Amino acid sequence: MENVKHAIIIMAGIGSRLGLDTTKGLVKVGEKKIVDYHLDRLKDVPDVRIVVGFQKEKVKEHVKKVRDDVKFITNHDFRNTSTSYSVSLANKDLDEPYLLIIGDVLFNKTDFENFIVNCKNESLVGITPSKTEDAIFAELNDDNRVINFQREYPLDYEYAGITYVTNDVKITENDNYVVDALGKSLPLKTIFIESYEIDTKADLELAKKNLHKLEL
Repeated sequence: MENVKHAIIIMAGIGSRLGLDTTKGLVKVGEKKIVDYHLDRLKDVPDVRIVVGFQKEKVKEHVKKVRDDVKFITNHDFRNTSTSYSVSLANKDLDEPYLLIIGDVLFNKTDFENFIVNCKNESLVGITPSKTEDAIFAELNDDNRVINFQREYPLDYEYAGITYVTNDVKITENDNYVVDALGKSLPLKTIFIESYEIDTKADLELAKKNLHKLEL
């Protein structure tokens, strides 16, 4: 992937709402675990970094069987910090753009490849039709740029859990969630990507029913 040289996957969380007592990246959907799909999508990205926390040794053990050059960054305070803090641990030595993936999301293969093709000179936010139980909705303007993220009332699209981050976006330890950091740089260019976030049991069942849409 000539467009993307660096990728960060955040997988430090407990996944308490899913109720399976496992970090969500290790949840099996179809024939593979969620993180396996990410590693497959990122096989041509030379620098892949995974932020771990909960069950970090299990994550490391599994990932190393699939790809042994992944860099692991530990969020030791994963119980008390949010997604932006995890990202800040992984991006602090990066002075080039990077792909950011929320670790509990599955992406359609063709749409993912199209997203990568469109990673160029400005930050890019993936959006998908709203479907998850606790969606972060994306409000778009007439140019299909996101102008607001919110949870209060339903909209047609939600944040898809993938962002190409260039110098116009800064994600730091002082931000709360990733969308809060993105919110400081709005409006941002968007692109459609079919995706399924797996945050609850209902989300997991929905993803399983729609695996055929993801070209896994």
